Amino acid sequence: MKDKIKSLAGETIIYGLSSIFGRFLSFILTPIYTNYLDTSQYDFVIYSFSIVALLNVVYSFGMESAYFRFYSFDNKEDSRKAFSNSYIFINSISLFFTIFLIINSGILGDIIASRELNNTGLLFSLAILMPFIDALTYIPYGYLRMSKQAKKFAVTKFIIIFITVAFNFILLIPLSMQAEGVFIAQIIGSTFAFIYFIPILKENLTFRIDSKLLKQMLKFGIPTIPASISSIILQVADRPILKELTNSDLAITTYQVNYRLGIPMMIFVTIFEYAWKPFYLSNYTEPDAKNLYARILTYFTLISSFIFLFFSFFMQYLVQIPFIGGKLINPKYWEGLHIIPIILLAYFFNGMFTNFSAGFLIEKKTKYLPIAVGLAAIVNVIANFILIPIFGYTGAAWATFIAYLFSAAILYYYSLSIYPIRYEWNRIVTIVISAAIVFLINHFILLENVIFEILIKVGLILIYFIILFLFGFFNPDELKIIKNFFKIRKN
Repeated sequence: MKDKIKSLAGETIIYGLSSIFGRFLSFILTPIYTNYLDTSQYDFVIYSFSIVALLNVVYSFGMESAYFRFYSFDNKEDSRKAFSNSYIFINSISLFFTIFLIINSGILGDIIASRELNNTGLLFSLAILMPFIDALTYIPYGYLRMSKQAKKFAVTKFIIIFITVAFNFILLIPLSMQAEGVFIAQIIGSTFAFIYFIPILKENLTFRIDSKLLKQMLKFGIPTIPASISSIILQVADRPILKELTNSDLAITTYQVNYRLGIPMMIFVTIFEYAWKPFYLSNYTEPDAKNLYARILTYFTLISSFIFLFFSFFMQYLVQIPFIGGKLINPKYWEGLHIIPIILLAYFFNGMFTNFSAGFLIEKKTKYLPIAVGLAAIVNVIANFILIPIFGYTGAAWATFIAYLFSAAILYYYSLSIYPIRYEWNRIVTIVISAAIVFLINHFILLENVIFEILIKVGLILIYFIILFLFGFFNPDELKIIKNFFKIRKN
């Protein structure tokens, strides 16, 4: 178990380093957008990216998940068939929808745009090109993950993100292209990714469809589509509801900006998922697999708790860092910083959902995924309509948290009969209680001296780990690893 956890941790770190650097580059786009895009332009970008996320699901048509499940670690020819089936099917679907949407771009652009915005047809057409080009890279990225080429995956992601961010800077600041520049930068970055993957396509793509295998893949993949669509609805439903109930552009943009500041937990969940899916699909036949998966959830919770505390404590200082065009985040959006801990927790439960989903893919019981996420999406919509009139955009944040918690709870309930795992709930509860104690203590600390306040917060995070130690969280093997780590640091 120890070696396998090290293997997962190693791949997670590799994915993580590129994602952290890449997401950092993406993160600095938030101040660029808030400082250089008009409110109407920024709103159009946000809504467009929501549509892009939905189209990514439609274009994938469940075939990306099917490729992971039908990839063969032992038979290269079978893997090539799975690659070709997935790639040809996905891009046929994406081409059809892209042509249809571009033909109707004028009407659709006007629907999602505010009244002040011009050239909505052109902007929408550019936005629609983004998921089409992205679809050309889904399966090549999946190939790198399944063939254990984590370093190549990580480097590729980093380079593409760097190119995208660089063109955002060029097109938005000196050229002042507004939303058009955002979309063009994304298209350029995705095009570079496709060009980079041409050698992989030559090696794996046969341009032949195995009809029998395709039926099996569709049978596996199609049930994941409602879950994926529901997941997107869960992520974006709050925006139109918030717009309808508040009728305040500033409130909507404030919510969107601070929602995006929950990105540290999203990064961790994303990089974990990159390594997690290939890991459990290649280890589920091992005799200690379920104990291994249980231990991994414990460590996932431990790392998530640290991320939650750190960014809940220090994001208020990070947003004030001087940046091009002003502060890292425009001060007019600072009033929404209080929703960041809520969003961080929401993403944590999204990560719990990712952990619980392993058994359903292992047992090929994907029909349960849309039930869990679909119910969560319904809960999200209902909660938004109830909470937003009372609490404004803070209510939207709580609705997101409730929905992600609900989705994780429902999936765990079904997992008890599909692929039961005895998780280390006593240890997980210990983590949650310890983090809650420290978070509440911090909530009541109000000091005028910023430096002293920061030092107190650092001290609280150290106290958090002391509390875990006093509660007996760490087992002897873990204590030994910790002691050896500090011995190495001293030497």
